[in-house]
Amino acid sequence: MRHLQRALVIAAASGLIPIALTAYQSKNPVASDATSVAAGKQVYDRQCASCHGDHGKGDGQMGEELNPRPTDLSVAGWKHSANDAEIFAVIRDGVKYTGMRAYGRKLTAHQMWDVVNYVRSLGPHTH
Repeated sequence: MRHLQRALVIAAASGLIPIALTAYQSKNPVASDATSVAAGKQVYDRQCASCHGDHGKGDGQMGEELNPRPTDLSVAGWKHSANDAEIFAVIRDGVKYTGMRAYGRKLTAHQMWDVVNYVRSLGPHTH
């Protein structure tokens, strides 16, 4: 949880998370239904699992080399530390000074929202 909070602070301070996005679009425009979650899992498996692990625990093989280590996306505390727009911005823009790369040129906005929906489905689901 601390890694995500620190990453979000760094991202916000460096301008990676636009104020307009976090202030005005905190609601995910893609419905979090079975289709979106399944599509998000497909993207996650291809793009994210190597660092964040198959189940989002931050234990992927590529993540072992990173400092800070990838965030455990499956814990409830992490889910409540950021809104969907902030998670979207981290996926889109990456986070400077971490191993989190930007995917805004590789993925469509809809794919990134699907990944947000999939990440929200990991672990305890209380949002």
